[in-house]
Amino acid sequence: MNQDQVHAEFHNYDWASFDEFQQGLSEIMESHLESLKEQDPHVTSIPAAQRQQLTDQAKSFFFCTKTGHILNLDEYYSWRRRTEAKIQELPDEVEVKAIEGNVETENGNSDEAPYSSNYQQLVELIVSGKPVPGIKTIPDTVLGEQKSEATAATRPKPWAKKETET
Repeated sequence: MNQDQVHAEFHNYDWASFDEFQQGLSEIMESHLESLKEQDPHVTSIPAAQRQQLTDQAKSFFFCTKTGHILNLDEYYSWRRRTEAKIQELPDEVEVKAIEGNVETENGNSDEAPYSSNYQQLVELIVSGKPVPGIKTIPDTVLGEQKSEATAATRPKPWAKKETET
């Protein structure tokens, strides 16, 4: 089975009726929420982006365990972007070829995977100067008024000790 077929199987997998997955996902979410509450007691829910990431990682784990296939989520996301774009733009006959991995670019080479949307969003936040979620902001200030004065006597240098001992 080629990787595009594995991606299609993963994409069409019936997660709602997979009880073991549903139970495992519930435990993962509860554990992660407890971890977030330890960091900040005011947290009441898991942010949507983290929830989606945890869900996708759990799906990948359970899928690989259940089917024995190897699945890289970044490659899956890239495959999904390519196939969804093909499905929206191309007729039915070409859609099947895109899913099977037979579609090539005009110069005969297959498309290289673009950066993930998470990476692009991160770059946009950094370039625009907006705060990045999950990163603690530390102010660029020096507290000059709170500095302390040295009160201990300076230690004698090793060669100074020898001169005083003799």
